[in-house]
Amino acid sequence: MKNRMKRQAIILIKTFIFPVSLWVLFALLIQVKTGGNNLFLTQASLQDIFQTSVMTSIIAMAVALPLSGGRWDFGVGAIMVLTAIIAGNLAINYQLGLGMLFVLSIAVAVVLSLFEGIIYLVFKVPTMIISLGIVMLYEALSGLVFDGSGVRLFMYPKLSILATQPYCYIVLLVVLVLFWALMKYTKYGFDARSLGNNAELAVNNGVNERKNILLTYLIVGVLIGIASLINASKAVVAPVSNLSSTYLMFSSMGAVLVGLYLSRFSNMALGIFAGTITMGIFSKGLTLYGLPSSLNNIILGLFIVIFMGCTTNFNQISLLFRKKQFQ
Repeated sequence: MKNRMKRQAIILIKTFIFPVSLWVLFALLIQVKTGGNNLFLTQASLQDIFQTSVMTSIIAMAVALPLSGGRWDFGVGAIMVLTAIIAGNLAINYQLGLGMLFVLSIAVAVVLSLFEGIIYLVFKVPTMIISLGIVMLYEALSGLVFDGSGVRLFMYPKLSILATQPYCYIVLLVVLVLFWALMKYTKYGFDARSLGNNAELAVNNGVNERKNILLTYLIVGVLIGIASLINASKAVVAPVSNLSSTYLMFSSMGAVLVGLYLSRFSNMALGIFAGTITMGIFSKGLTLYGLPSSLNNIILGLFIVIFMGCTTNFNQISLLFRKKQFQ
């Protein structure tokens, strides 16, 4: 029991040491610059980082799941927007409760996600191309359904409560635990990891790839449904066009890439959450440091490139340093 607790502690330290170190770094930098009035160390700052991470973490899991199998999917944002408009308006117009809205959001997102998965399996075209077509289709539909009025779910407090504290943290905790259990203890999780490591070998060993892909899109649909409800509970969801919905997917890519690396120390659920917190700390730190928003985006982009370059080539970099030590 004692050894098990020690192993769990080591896993947590390895997974979260990077975001914690980054938080300490920004706390020191902002403290030196401000000379005492450090807004980064306030409770409001921490709440903002964690509350923002709720929706981003769920989106990141929806992006990371197919990506871990080598499938890039740009349709997440478009499905989120269309789901929020359909489910939100139905709940408002028919005076449905929060429970029905929750179920409806997941049901609509699952249908939209599974449709994309079926199209992919039927036409056997790379997911990148299929998902771009799906984005254009769903974006067009977002401007047609309910006369293109979008949805303002946040104006209905009883329907938008899941985006507020502490309920948003409860939702995230439940999603993380269920996602972790799914990937660790189910046949789907085992097959998904096998296909991600070596698809050809996994198929030869009896893994049903088509079934796994459909299950992936079903799970992604559930995650998107939850994320769409939280997103609609915080801001106006308007019809989108010209691939603008992909912003929701790309805004989480930093968390996905960092999270997939950190997941090797623990699991995908915990790694994605740690990656989301990392990017939240980085973004909040740059903002409170006082840098222009345009420069923030450049620094965030460079950070992701450098992080991925260093982690991908970690063995080669370590070997280079060892060679220099012996010279």
